[in-house]
This record gives sequence, structure tokens and C-alpha cells, in this order.
Amino acid sequence: MHEGDHEILVPGADHLADGPRRLRETLSLLARVEGRSAEDIASDISSPMADVQWYRAPIVPMDGEFGLVDAVTALNSAHAALSAAARAALDGPRPVFDGTTPKAVRDLLARVWIGPIVPSADLLTVRIPLDGDNSGDPPLARRTLTLLQRATLLLREASAEVRRTGDISVFDDTVRDGVSADLCVALARFAGTDPGTRFEVGFRWARALPSEVPARTVVFEAETGTLLRRVAHRLRRLHRESASVTGLIGTLFDNGGADRFRVHVRGEVAIGDGEPRGSIWVRLPDEAAYDVAVEAHRNRTLVRAAGTLKDVNGRRELIATSFHTVVDDRSEES
Repeated sequence: MHEGDHEILVPGADHLADGPRRLRETLSLLARVEGRSAEDIASDISSPMADVQWYRAPIVPMDGEFGLVDAVTALNSAHAALSAAARAALDGPRPVFDGTTPKAVRDLLARVWIGPIVPSADLLTVRIPLDGDNSGDPPLARRTLTLLQRATLLLREASAEVRRTGDISVFDDTVRDGVSADLCVALARFAGTDPGTRFEVGFRWARALPSEVPARTVVFEAETGTLLRRVAHRLRRLHRESASVTGLIGTLFDNGGADRFRVHVRGEVAIGDGEPRGSIWVRLPDEAAYDVAVEAHRNRTLVRAAGTLKDVNGRRELIATSFHTVVDDRSEES
């Protein structure tokens, strides 16, 4: 909703003689009210089934033009950010995404388009179609952009915390929400070569498929680009300290306070390329995972947790980014 009264005449049919003029008047009024270009609004109207992400940064178009190097960097970075978010939405969060990009993610990226790029704007607009995506409900495209918005919000909050405390480890817990080294590097490039330059990332949803998640603009303050590069380096190191465990839950722990949702899993712990160990404490991502753990403990069901290792109160713990039950093949042997 916008303040003030605004009046427009909408043609009752497409064939009326004054239709084109009325349409231009409508777009002009909407552009003035919403503070956006008429071209951008027209693109939204013509693509009701596309979510939108946009960037305002030193390397995006200014006055309708941008340099070749900046253009390549901006487009590659937008592609990398969407790819990292889509892989986290599809296969679960990880500190680093290695290996071949899944076909579902490649198909999503192939449908994305850029624009419009207009002289009056200073944005790089990315449009992600939702139609043609049969990967689930909501579709992968919507899950990707929802995850990406949450990840950018958490990165902004963690950046502010680092400025207050100097403790970069606050970024470690953001991995479970989709933050990765790949995403950090992609976003850091939007700050340009000057580490002190701020940049913005915006999100809005397709009008034909509304979302309960509010549309937002996330502003990254000066020097965040440099910080995100440091975070990417840290997450790559965490990736080298990745671990997983498959086994039975021996102990459940939830004190209802700050120390919540921990379980002790007895089984086979794989840590990097080292020899398997026998048991480990696992810190679960949320209450839903803890409920799964309670049920698995009650039924003596095997579970599998994967994540990164962290020293907590002098004890090595597995900070899980994924947790689920598994089928014990031995029980199905005849």
C-alpha cells in the first residue's frame, strides 16, 4: 500500500484507440509511486510467475551501462550465488559445494534471465521463473530464493556481530541455514575491488504465487566484502574438518536453555580421511531434528548425522547440518 490518492483510467478493452496511451500513463504512475522504472514494472507484469532478485553494487549497471570486466564479474557472481543456494535447497547445506552441479540446479539456472537494464536504474535484476519447475511444492526456484534471502540476512547479522566482538566464529552456525564458502565469495565480489564499498541485495516474489516470507532488501555495510572473503576461507577449512556418524542414539540432552538439542551417537564416525571412531556428541540443527532423534531412540532406529567438527567446552562435537534416520540393511536380510 502507498500513501496518498492516485487515480488512473484503465482501458476496458485492448482494442480501444487510447489504450496504448492509458497503458503508458499507468506504468508512469506506478513507477512514480513505487520508485522503480516503468520498464522494471512492465517486466513484473509480463512475468507473473517469476521471483525476482536484484543487486545494487559498484559492479552493476550505472546509467544503463557497465564495463566488460564488471559485467562478467556481476553475472558470474549472480550465477554462483543462485547455484550455491539451489544446491543447499536441493541437497542440504554444506560449508563447500564440490563435485558436479546436479541436473535440477543446472535446469533451474538455464531458465533464469537478466533484465531489463534501463538507463534510469542502477540495478542488476535477476528473474527466476517458477513455471516449468516440477521439482516439488514449493518449487525448487522458490525454495532457492527463500533460502538465499535468509542466508543473506544471517550474513548481515553475523557481520554486524563481528564488528562488535571481533569473533568471526559466529559465521559457523550459519552453514545450517544455507551459507557456504561459495555463496560468500559470490556476494563478496559485488563489493567491487574497494573493500569499503557497500552493496544491496533485494528480493520480491512472483505475484501469481505469493509467499508468506516478506520481500526484503538486505544492505551490506562497508568492508563486508573483505569480511566475507575471510569467512569463505574459514568455511573451506571447516569443510576439511567435516565428519559424519551413523549409529544408534545412546543419550538425549535438551536443557531448555542455551544448550539444546544434543544427542550422543554410538556407531561409526568418519572424520576426513582418518580412521573411523566409535561415538560422538551431535548438536542437532533444530527442534524438528531433535523430535526425530527422540523417536529413533525410542525405536532403536539407526540415524545418520553429517556436518562439521567443533570444540565445545573442551569436547569435540559434530555440528550437524543434516540429520535423518536410515534403513538398517542387516535387518532386511533373510
